[in-house]
Amino acid sequence: MNEAASPQGPKSTPESESEGGDYMSSRIGSLTIKEDVKENEPEDEEGLPIYPYERLTVNAEDRVADIDVTKRETYLSSSEFKEKFGMGKDAFYKLPKWKQNKLKMALQLF
Repeated sequence: MNEAASPQGPKSTPESESEGGDYMSSRIGSLTIKEDVKENEPEDEEGLPIYPYERLTVNAEDRVADIDVTKRETYLSSSEFKEKFGMGKDAFYKLPKWKQNKLKMALQLF
């Protein structure tokens, strides 16, 4: 008797399943594309994107948008950071804040 009652109740049809499937496929596809774009940017140990020094300076013509401008130095690669600051990131962040800011100003990152 249950079989006779089921066609009358709400049951998904192949058409509605394929429409929902298409929606989900396109939704998943759009999310995957956005993730792929993020993966193309090189990242440092902290998971932040890496940009060249020339694009991070205050006076840069092709300045990077959507970054924390108070922490421009964090977007440098470890090797470029060491080249510009003469020390690793760990040593830099152990310095007093005023000294960090003075170094960043000298490099036009503040």
